[in-house]
Amino acid sequence: MLTLQIKEPEKMKNILEAFAKLDGIRWNTSTNYNSINYCQNDLSADEKLLTHYLTYIMDRQMPFQRIWDIGGYVISHLVRAFKSNPNTPVHDIVYRYIYIKQDKSVHLECPCVRPNNRLASSSYGINGKTVRFASRYMPEDAVLIYRTLLVLDKISGRSLARFINNAVGNEPDIAKSIRRVACALDKMTYSAGGAVSASDFSNRMEIESTTISEFNLDGSFKEHLFGRKRLWCSLRDYLKSPEFNEVFVSALNEVNARNCEMWSRSNPALQSALNVLELPGDVWNNAEVFREGLFKPYLENEPKSWDMPLIIREIYNILCKSSLLQFYPEQLDVSFDFVPRMCERVMCDVCLFGAGISKTCHQKAEVLCPIALYSCGYKHICTPDTCDFKTDRVKEYCKKFRRE
Repeated sequence: MLTLQIKEPEKMKNILEAFAKLDGIRWNTSTNYNSINYCQNDLSADEKLLTHYLTYIMDRQMPFQRIWDIGGYVISHLVRAFKSNPNTPVHDIVYRYIYIKQDKSVHLECPCVRPNNRLASSSYGINGKTVRFASRYMPEDAVLIYRTLLVLDKISGRSLARFINNAVGNEPDIAKSIRRVACALDKMTYSAGGAVSASDFSNRMEIESTTISEFNLDGSFKEHLFGRKRLWCSLRDYLKSPEFNEVFVSALNEVNARNCEMWSRSNPALQSALNVLELPGDVWNNAEVFREGLFKPYLENEPKSWDMPLIIREIYNILCKSSLLQFYPEQLDVSFDFVPRMCERVMCDVCLFGAGISKTCHQKAEVLCPIALYSCGYKHICTPDTCDFKTDRVKEYCKKFRRE
């Protein structure tokens, strides 16, 4: 079998490091990512952590802002009930939030406990006593949410932080610990995924109730875990987001976890271990124009069946053997913001990899960087003396570049 090869390693290295710079900007400012619309302001760190994790289960093929604004509100209400009523069966709690229509379609709903500006905005107009939300894959998502809560109830006292701490065990290596957590979360939630029809919903919920007694954390921990976009997104947030990393560390402290400080995003050892995070595969980094413009021209023997998470992991492995690469696979997730703004809108005349930055780069300190703003919608204050974009070194690298 022919192995993947990189035809122009230096150019590929430059491409990836440009995305790494955008990724660094993404996580340096809180306005560059989305916060959850919690139903209350006094949720504990563990409640916020679990709300975030469960909300990500529903984050598929629909506007993400709606998921975090409405879905996050309903899920946080469910989480508060789950944590506040430890003696109430999980089944009884969850079914208070599930509404099945006559056509057997499923949605979640909860009371609106107080006026909420994000719900009442012109985008949603939710001003009543009830908040309803249905994800695009709600029958399956509801099953996975239910399964997750059953597992947490069974083995970790309804605490996601305690579950994660148990998964890490006594492993001192941070990179191996990240893999252990990823595999444990997958086993708890996503390994049970699969299409659930409306007519089969009640049966699947019953199956989870009866089979969860067999769940345990024993078993092997895979070095790589592909095809789990939502899992990697949630874990990535816990390790990289200024907001959720603080929540993550606080939640671990709440359960007296070992070595909580090692999970701080300021820890150099954690930063060095982020290369084990996999790229969350999605429609944007797998988009034809993106792959054919910036990757296929520089590769040989690319397996047709591979998606971008597999490809970028192999590219990373190859380049790391021959050079010091300032990039790791998950950082290409900025394509979520880059591709719809640049590639889909054919913004080649202001693209880093197209016509370059000569029309936009102003190099004015204390003013927003137009490169980050154009490319991904990220707000970043220009620092001319330390800027890597101003060299324009990836200009015309894209083979889909359209000249004016």
